[in-house]
Amino acid sequence: MIAGYWHRDGLDVYRYVDKKPVKQASGNLDELKPVRGGFGKKVLIVSRELLVHTAKRYPPAPLKRLTKAVALEMGDIVPISKPAFHCRVHESSAAYVTLDIWAWESESVGRLREVFPFDYIVPEDLACSSDVPEVKVFQYRGMTNILAHSGPRFLGGTSCAEGGIDEKGMERFLSGLGRDRPDIKKIKIYGSVPFQFKTPESVEISRVAQGNYPPCMDSLAGLNFDEFKVKRDKGLSLKIDLLFRILIYLVLGYGLMVYLTLKNYDQAAGDITKKISAIDPKVSHGDADKKVEDYSEIIKTVNEKLATRVSPLKVMDTLAKALPTGSSINRMVLNENKLEVSVSSKDPLSVVKALGEAEGMKTVRLKGAPGKDAATGSYNFNVTAELSR
Repeated sequence: MIAGYWHRDGLDVYRYVDKKPVKQASGNLDELKPVRGGFGKKVLIVSRELLVHTAKRYPPAPLKRLTKAVALEMGDIVPISKPAFHCRVHESSAAYVTLDIWAWESESVGRLREVFPFDYIVPEDLACSSDVPEVKVFQYRGMTNILAHSGPRFLGGTSCAEGGIDEKGMERFLSGLGRDRPDIKKIKIYGSVPFQFKTPESVEISRVAQGNYPPCMDSLAGLNFDEFKVKRDKGLSLKIDLLFRILIYLVLGYGLMVYLTLKNYDQAAGDITKKISAIDPKVSHGDADKKVEDYSEIIKTVNEKLATRVSPLKVMDTLAKALPTGSSINRMVLNENKLEVSVSSKDPLSVVKALGEAEGMKTVRLKGAPGKDAATGSYNFNVTAELSR
């Protein structure tokens, strides 16, 4: 996984090594070179410096419809000229749904994607989430930040310049959590903070070392990114569709070539059989004392090979019927009854299962580990099979 931390001064890029973030690049967007990351996840974190957070109530409805409603009202909800946003259900009842809404300026996103082609975009508040009700206190880029979470729910957050929060400020923040305040049983402090505060009753204080990166990077690897997926550009979708069409044409062309090769093979085998048949009478009328070679075993072997070989066209027909919808074959190698195919699919297990149940397949195995194409969401992998004779 590669993570980009977007802040007021530009972008910091981290690559995960042994589940720990290591800074790879940092600077203004106009100075950074495009990031290349193969097939791994590319996640963009929008820092708290660039975020506007608010909450708003709506009538009960599915999240998809509520998101459309937020999009229509976005200009009135936040003071941003061209906002992009992410929303999540904070609480719901039979009478209303409360949404947490995070918004940021969208004008720089296009330039960001040129430098860092991210697949997911996550507000920093949500990247810092925890499994248990917890308050986090940390300093980064000259700011002191306090965030409260309870599982997937964001309870609240505040940021001030270093030294701008004191003991009373901490007490006001905890009191501002309202009915969620009693659930907080743990306060985690990263590094040293510039103020002391009285430990609330029945609350555990823990101190952890802080690296030279924002603390949200530590919990990023365990985050479920499904809700943060960035929609693919339509132009890119058309290019991918064109690529798949070209691949299909290549497979059909390869099938035609195999068919013509098979026809030539059959014709050559027939010519050999005729020549052998013509040799036998000549040998039988030759000198009786001359030793005559016996070709019967060779003829028998050739005939057995012809009778037991597997037709490539039949194999291709079997694969076409068995492959799940949305899967495609990039390459096929057939050696007698051994078959190896290179497949592109979003569900490798369904492909292996479908081929294993196909007629004429004795054993089907996955060769190596699937590699995910971040652009298409599909996995590229190889499958080997032994065919029934």
